[in-house]
Parts: sequence; C-alpha cells; structure tokens
Amino acid sequence: MDRKVAALLDELSRAKGIDPIGTRHRIAALLGEVRGESDRVALLGVFAAVMAQAVRTLEAESRDAAALKTAIRSDMRGFAIEEAMAGSEAIDPPTLQHVVAREVAAGRLEDGRFARLASTGAAVMGSAAPVSVRQGFLRKLLECED
Repeated sequence: MDRKVAALLDELSRAKGIDPIGTRHRIAALLGEVRGESDRVALLGVFAAVMAQAVRTLEAESRDAAALKTAIRSDMRGFAIEEAMAGSEAIDPPTLQHVVAREVAAGRLEDGRFARLASTGAAVMGSAAPVSVRQGFLRKLLECED
C-alpha cells in the first residue's frame, strides 16, 4: 500500500472526529497521486464511509442532505473519469467501464445512466483511440442526472 494512503488510513482510524470536507480534499489529492488500483479502492472506500457518515449526521439533525448527496455522486463520477484518464488528456472507455463496474459492485456508484454510458462507450469506442476530454462523450458523462 502507498505510504501516504496508509498514513491517512492510520490517522483516520485514530481520530476522535473527522472533518468530512478536509478528508474529501485529502482523498481527492491522493487519488491524483496514486496509481495502484488497490490504493484507489481503499481511498474510495474511505471517501464513501466518511461521506455516508456526514449524510447520516445531517439527516439525524433533520437537515436536508440532498445537496451533499449530489456532490458525493458528482465526486464519485469525477474520480472514475480521472482514473480512466490515468494522468493523460484522454479517457480510455474500457478502463472507465471497468472502474464504474467495480464501483457499482462495491455500492459506491449507482447503476444508472452514468454506468450505462460507460458501458456503451467501451462497447462502441473500445480503447484503440482514447477519447479526448473535449469530445461529447465526456460531456454526456458529466451531464447524467440519475
């Protein structure tokens, strides 16, 4: 495991309280640095757990958590797209399909329109020519409302 990921997990396991926004920023930064799938999966698991607790806290206080849930969904989709880009300027559709399927199976992403677009993109485009982020496929992914 990447030492920075291990350090974050250790720190969070010992923390008496967790700042969800600060933790989200740290996880997002680490997701941009690590390349191993197991490290990314660990970080996404922590992200999901911390954000789920934040949602539960809002709901326990009878506060509206809809905006937070939307932000979490957008973050998870963005993290999947970032992973499928692997540090380049283009999305590899089969990698996106793999990442989305993995996250749907783990319960961190919904099995909706975004997942269907990722699957269709992989079937239609393959990975022979990665898709530039300026093309319509990325726009459609980002505009999913389900």
